[in-house]
Amino acid sequence: MSSYLEKAGTPKAKTDLKNKQQTVSLKQRVLKRELEITGIISLLVVFAYMLGDPLAVKCISVSYQVGNVNQYDKGYNDCYFVAFWAVTFAFLRAAFMKFLFHPTAQSLNIEPFSKRERFAEQGWSLTYYTLYWSYGMYIMYNGPHWLNTSYYWIDYPHILISRQTKTYYLMQLAFWVQQVYTIHIEKRRKDHFAMVTHHFITIILIASSYFTNFTRIGNAVLCCMDLSDIILSLAKLLKYIGLSKTCDITFGIFALSWPLTRHVLFSMIIWATATEPSRYIDMKWEPEKGKYFTPLTQKIYVFLFVMLNIIMVYWFAMIVKVIVGVLKGKNAEDTRSDDEEESDHIEQKSG
Repeated sequence: MSSYLEKAGTPKAKTDLKNKQQTVSLKQRVLKRELEITGIISLLVVFAYMLGDPLAVKCISVSYQVGNVNQYDKGYNDCYFVAFWAVTFAFLRAAFMKFLFHPTAQSLNIEPFSKRERFAEQGWSLTYYTLYWSYGMYIMYNGPHWLNTSYYWIDYPHILISRQTKTYYLMQLAFWVQQVYTIHIEKRRKDHFAMVTHHFITIILIASSYFTNFTRIGNAVLCCMDLSDIILSLAKLLKYIGLSKTCDITFGIFALSWPLTRHVLFSMIIWATATEPSRYIDMKWEPEKGKYFTPLTQKIYVFLFVMLNIIMVYWFAMIVKVIVGVLKGKNAEDTRSDDEEESDHIEQKSG
């Protein structure tokens, strides 16, 4: 014990503690002003849009409509749309958490503050993933690639897409850009590095598949990923409410959905990417024709997909650990989260 105290009193330990407290304090200041800053930016853009400002129109409306039909091309103006919605998603998240989910948590007598914060975060996640998984499934169900991987490649390049597909795809990209910001203001989890890596790979895949005209396969991958997030968020909400039995049942459903969607179905998509393209496309680099899929491009996509799968295997190992705990009579817990009491202690120190 004495050696531990001596170590804690060293200059390096004191510096580390000071840096940690400063980081927490900075996060707290950002969070206190997050709603106002993102809200003002979003509302200013909406106001400018109502006045007909061209830049604001690019931020709020999808660009590059072809004629008067429901077909849209792609271009650099799409970056304005993504940037606006990344800020707006941060605003919506903060607003939903403050005005809907925090009051709900208080009415349910959820204590302490850190648990109410977690409840609010999961409430927003459930809202987003439910909405956009449903949106993505609607697009896939009404598309030629529903349960048919060959249509990822048939008729490539898929340059023109519908307004619904373009809006869905760019909003998903904006959400994941916003998520990089979010994971750095939330309480850091044990798998922070894996989360950051996952988010950056996801952003690269969504952005590159969009501009290289592979939105069908991107739509399928996103639908595979989002379903288990819905169920996990619901399980966590039930846990914070105190419905332990219902939480365990929901977590059991999540534990079944994860390997089915994120390993079996996703592995089928990886296999299709590795084996099918040469049957349907000429695998040539011809940007002037919208063709970007070559043997090198194929290898890059397969590599990124495999990297995602490796990260998800790591997470699935955590899920198995929780399942073992439940079978031993424990309640389902998120093994990625740090101790709640530690969070409250830090909040009190930084307040």
